[in-house]
Amino acid sequence: MYISKLVLKNFKSFEDEHVIEFTKGINFFVGNNNSGKTTIFKAVEFLRNGKHEDGLITSGKKECDCSVEITFSGDDILEIVKENAIKKYQNFVFEENGTQNLRILRSTESIKNVYTWNNTEQKFENPTGVGTTITALFDAQFVYSDIKNEDYQDFGKTKVVGKLINAITNDFQKSKPYKKFCDAHEKTFGNESELFSILSSTSKKIQNVMTEQYGETEVEFKFGLLEMENFFKNGTILLTDNGVTTEVSNKGTGMQRALAMSIIQVYSEITNAENSKQLFFFVDEPETFLHPLAQDKLIEAFEKISKNSQVFITTHSPYLLKKYKSSNHVIKIFSSTGNKVTHGNAMNLFRFSPTWGEINYYAFGVCSVEFHNELFGYLQEKYNKTQLEKLLENDTPVNQLRKKINKLTNENAFDEYLVEKGFEQNIKYIRIQSDGKTCEQMKTLPMFIRNIIHHPENKYNKYIEEQLAESTKKMIEIITN
Repeated sequence: MYISKLVLKNFKSFEDEHVIEFTKGINFFVGNNNSGKTTIFKAVEFLRNGKHEDGLITSGKKECDCSVEITFSGDDILEIVKENAIKKYQNFVFEENGTQNLRILRSTESIKNVYTWNNTEQKFENPTGVGTTITALFDAQFVYSDIKNEDYQDFGKTKVVGKLINAITNDFQKSKPYKKFCDAHEKTFGNESELFSILSSTSKKIQNVMTEQYGETEVEFKFGLLEMENFFKNGTILLTDNGVTTEVSNKGTGMQRALAMSIIQVYSEITNAENSKQLFFFVDEPETFLHPLAQDKLIEAFEKISKNSQVFITTHSPYLLKKYKSSNHVIKIFSSTGNKVTHGNAMNLFRFSPTWGEINYYAFGVCSVEFHNELFGYLQEKYNKTQLEKLLENDTPVNQLRKKINKLTNENAFDEYLVEKGFEQNIKYIRIQSDGKTCEQMKTLPMFIRNIIHHPENKYNKYIEEQLAESTKKMIEIITN
């Protein structure tokens, strides 16, 4: 089961209705700060826990409905909703786009309820009666970039470390050591214990006062066995680095971040092996404080996690996107203009899209020589192919073919093609000839920059970033048109 679609309506910065589709594997969210990336995480949290926070509803839309709708898809949904706690969802699973689906919605109009789409009646209903049932359908682990030190060592059952420990200690509660502990607890705190005798005189005094003033009453102190998770609350994690052992809260932010990423990897592995409830990971800027090589290893780890758990990542790092796979990954680009938030995936210029240069350009607004080379080479390949096809259509003799190809596909011919496409041949390029002398040639902007990139030994020419950006933009226009 995976989240195939999210519909936001007047939720935080997403004014009116926004529909965002996802892939099964890793979903990358990129864009400037405050463009709505982390809001996607908050929307899933809202649907799952129903907590009303300040600023939940889009500014200026206080009188309008604010809602979050999630569509779960996958051939395993019917199997998942067989569990007793969520059996009521069974009649709401429907077939669409070749797979099973389940649509869930929570709204600020009735925030305590979670509604489910009835595909037969074409309307939302509340089959479970209470909103908390949704937590039995799926588990979601959130790791935010501003996570605090104490969160790394919080063993509470709602925290990832607590979840991890609870997931692996169920069998321990049936073990002999734990049974001995329970017996020792009864001997120490039970009715036959010395502590009970010490407190009995005090309980009798309280009992006598109660009986005298309010009627006959019995009073005794009882010390029940704590739940397992209560024992873990006082736990902490120690890290030994360079021979020095300290609590994780005293380590540097890089070490803390590495620990958090390691914990969720292990948690994913254990819970997917033992739990039928689907697990989703939402990780905010996982590259924070990590070296590029460590980021490279991290994305490999997320790739493993995504085989069983859908992953959502916000990032400002091109290194995390270097191993992008169109078969298993998707990149959503977020941008904000005024009060409007837009999202999409425009990276489809080439048949082999997206390239790293393309990702850097669209996702991070970075003009690079790599992307310029990709655009230039792609246009040149298309041009050369067209010229060859024309020669073959005209039945050019084989003995003339090579000569004509060289003439039609050389640098000057391609530069003329760029002129036909709207560039001007107005930039002076100083070429070094074979005899060491120089000559001046007028070139289009793409050819000028291409020659400088490919001939760094030629120190007579130089381009500026504005020229690189202009050339890149115009070549994109040629390809898209």
